[in-house]
Amino acid sequence: MVVKEQDEKSNNLRELLSSFYGSGSSDSESRFEPPDALQGIDLPNFDSDRYISSLDQHTPISATLFSFPFVLKCCRVDFVLVLYTQLVKTPLDRLRDRHVEMAAEIKTLDSDIQFLVYENYNKFISATDTIRRMKENVSGMELEMDQLLKMVTIVRGESDGVNASLCKRRERIEELNRTRSLLRQIQFAFSLPHRLRKCINTENYVGAAKYYYGSLPILKAYGQSSFRKCKEESDAIISTLIKRLQAKIKDRSVLLPARAQAVSLLQQLKHPALETSTSRKELHTEDEKDFIQEFLDESVKFREIFPNGEDHLLHISTEFFDDYFKTVNLSLQPDSGEMLAAELNISFRQLLLDVSRMNELFPRANLLDRASEAVENAVRKHVTKQFNCLNIRIKASLRITDLSRKPDSQQPPKTLKAFLEIAQKTIIDGSLEVLQDLKELLVKSKSYFARWADEYTDLVQGGFQELFTNLIDHFGFLCAQSVETPPQSDESQSAQTVTPSLILLLSLLSIYLYQTAVPQITELVGTWFPGGGAMGSEGRPAFVPSEICRFLNTTGEKLLQQYVDVQARNCSVVVRKAVNTPNWLEYKEPSNIRSFSDLLLQEVGRIQADVQQLLPLGPTRAYRHKITFGSVGPSQSASVRQDGHRSASNLPKVRSQLLERDVARPLTEKVEIFTKVEYNQLWVISTVVKMTLKTFEECVRLQTFNRGGYQQIQLECHYLREPLQNLVDDATVVEVMLDEVCSAALERCRDPVPLDTVALDRLVQAKKAKTESAEEEAPAQIGA
Repeated sequence: MVVKEQDEKSNNLRELLSSFYGSGSSDSESRFEPPDALQGIDLPNFDSDRYISSLDQHTPISATLFSFPFVLKCCRVDFVLVLYTQLVKTPLDRLRDRHVEMAAEIKTLDSDIQFLVYENYNKFISATDTIRRMKENVSGMELEMDQLLKMVTIVRGESDGVNASLCKRRERIEELNRTRSLLRQIQFAFSLPHRLRKCINTENYVGAAKYYYGSLPILKAYGQSSFRKCKEESDAIISTLIKRLQAKIKDRSVLLPARAQAVSLLQQLKHPALETSTSRKELHTEDEKDFIQEFLDESVKFREIFPNGEDHLLHISTEFFDDYFKTVNLSLQPDSGEMLAAELNISFRQLLLDVSRMNELFPRANLLDRASEAVENAVRKHVTKQFNCLNIRIKASLRITDLSRKPDSQQPPKTLKAFLEIAQKTIIDGSLEVLQDLKELLVKSKSYFARWADEYTDLVQGGFQELFTNLIDHFGFLCAQSVETPPQSDESQSAQTVTPSLILLLSLLSIYLYQTAVPQITELVGTWFPGGGAMGSEGRPAFVPSEICRFLNTTGEKLLQQYVDVQARNCSVVVRKAVNTPNWLEYKEPSNIRSFSDLLLQEVGRIQADVQQLLPLGPTRAYRHKITFGSVGPSQSASVRQDGHRSASNLPKVRSQLLERDVARPLTEKVEIFTKVEYNQLWVISTVVKMTLKTFEECVRLQTFNRGGYQQIQLECHYLREPLQNLVDDATVVEVMLDEVCSAALERCRDPVPLDTVALDRLVQAKKAKTESAEEEAPAQIGA
């Protein structure tokens, strides 16, 4: 066994050496590999004659010599003789030469092998020494690293201690620095009037504007409290400064640089230098026209005096042109207020006249292109402002208030229909006003839009696309808000709170936009603004009415469904409280109907009052009495009541009837609670009632009743049956679902003895008489 393992190790080592040094093997026999023609020589069917005949005088001697040892190894005597004969025929000088060549090759190969062995041996020795040195160095480094780690730990501990001791002082220093900075600002604010007076007296207008502009944030924040007096004095001084600057601009004796500086300071103080006292219908006043004329006259004089100074004149005029176009942009794009299309058209005409005059003297200043750019920027901002203002107006019209008349109010309350009409009118009239304004801008200033007329059309269409998209997002946001915030009664709502009435109004408004507003606006846009590109300005999509209508239709259905869900949730709260509050195992025999039924009917009546204002009635109601095996209907209830009156010991019969009902239930027609959205009163009220009764049934199934509790549920279902049937589109659905409630109470009752029909009718009539009497007394008390 040991010998076998040693042989295996030797063979493995030999194979590794052979793979490393290339060809050659330690086994002498392996050097004699048979040629291709001698493959299979050890087989019985080897044809030696055919092999010998294939050899001729051109056969290499090396092949013959190389095959001879292999033939000897295979012990083919007959073939050995033949092969020996072939070798004898070969001349001796050829064999001797071949022997010399092979000996030289063997020496060469042995030398190469020896060189490779020595070279690799040196490399192995060098690698071993390197590994030994690395190991010694690493051993020393580990000790040094341990010492370094200990030192770092000590330093970190000392640093943490220092930081801990200085933390409170550092916080105190930072607090004192903030206080110091605040005191400096306060001191500067208190000394601002004195500084401003000193600057104005010395005509240091630049310093005055700098001080005032730097203190403006503090004056705006605290100008009505602590710094009120300072703000009033500073504003008075700045008013004086503004008047002086305006007077300097109008004074023709003042040099041009000084007047340009005055214009720049007025712009820095947020006071346009080109506006008159009350009007801004024109871009330039008479003084400004004179100012431009003076600049042109001075430029002509400069050219006459310095014929070769054209480049210098253009260079010094660049600052004037920059200030001029800054003033133009401020006048065409005011931060506050809104310019109409007529005002913009007047401003554009005046701008073109002024720029044309200056462009004749300075054609290289590229003034016409800068004027076109200013006009384009002003138009883009004007279009954006128009749509933003319209969006704000539409959202403001969606505030529902004063739905109920206050006791001291002399005016009738506004209805939901009135609020819907206001919102619809705001959308149509506002969109028409925007289109007329933008159309006037396009017609009166057509020459300014020649370069980008299609982009302007895309800008208008993209504005409407963005407007309706924002409205859809706003409606969705309000819908989500109503889900997150539980709705309250309308009397306690603020103007910003989302109420169920607002959700219903938004749903109807979405349908109005889908059916009426968007088609009308699409027709006007296509007539007044034809053409346009595939995409709107600044990457915004163009007006795509089909997509907008699809989103509006989907949004309207979602909002109406949300309205139904919210109202059903309100009714379900009443039902859950009425079912979960009493102790039904100790309930006495019913003598009256609980107030929860009236509260539920009031909630449904409030829903009916809302939808009657906005929705049509819907299809004609039908009362189809069906025999439903899935519930305890009239026939089954009667049989159960009879069995209950006979004896309470007949419970097995009642249980068997319930079992028969459960078996037949899968074969009956089921009540569909969630159906397709329909915009009519009956669908809304029917869906709310079905969802509420389903909640009623689920709450009853979670309780356990005694005889009195079961009879109370039966009485309330009997009381609710007729009023709810008069509200829904299919009275059978109410009957079936109320029977399901009674069945659930029967299943959960320990002593299921129902009340007979006579007793139920008597209690219901007594409740109705009491309610009618209370309603008659209420107006008399109000009149008294």
